[in-house]
Amino acid sequence: MRDEKAFDEIFRLYYRQLFYFANQYIPDPDDCHDILSAVFEGVWRNFEDVHQDTVKSFLFSNVKNKCIDFLRHQNLHAQYVDFVNTHSEIYIDAREYDQQEEHERIIAKVLDGIGEPTRSILVACYVDGKKYRQVADEMKISVSTVKKHMVRALRMIRERKWTL
Repeated sequence: MRDEKAFDEIFRLYYRQLFYFANQYIPDPDDCHDILSAVFEGVWRNFEDVHQDTVKSFLFSNVKNKCIDFLRHQNLHAQYVDFVNTHSEIYIDAREYDQQEEHERIIAKVLDGIGEPTRSILVACYVDGKKYRQVADEMKISVSTVKKHMVRALRMIRERKWTL
C-alpha cells in the first residue's frame, strides 16, 4: 500500500533541490521538470521498495542517471540530424550536378545547331561571362543586337529543354 502523505512529504522536501540539481546538467527548465516527473513517477510506482533513510541519495542518483540518459539521447539525436543533413546535402549536390550536366548538354546541342553571330554571342555571354556591352563593343554591334541574339538563343535552349 502506498503512503500518500509520506510521498507528498518527500516530493515537497526534495523537488526544488532536485530541480536545481537537474538544471546543472540540463539547461532547459521544461526538460528538468519532465525528468523530475519521470523520477517521481518511478518512486510512486515502487514506493514500497524505497527506503526512507536512503531516499535522498536514491532520488539524486536517479535524477543524475535520467539527466545523463537525456543528454545521451540528445547527443544521438544531434548526430542523427547531422548524418541526415550531410547525406541529404550529398544527394542535393549530386542532383544539382546532374541537372547542371543536363543543362550543359542542352546548351551544347543548341550551340551545334545555331548559326553565327548568335552562337558567338551566346558563347561570349554565357561561357565567357561577358556583359552585353562588352560583347557589343568587341563585335562592333549594338547592345540591342546582342540582346536580340541572346533572346533567340535562350528561346532555342528553352524549347530544346522542353522537348527532351
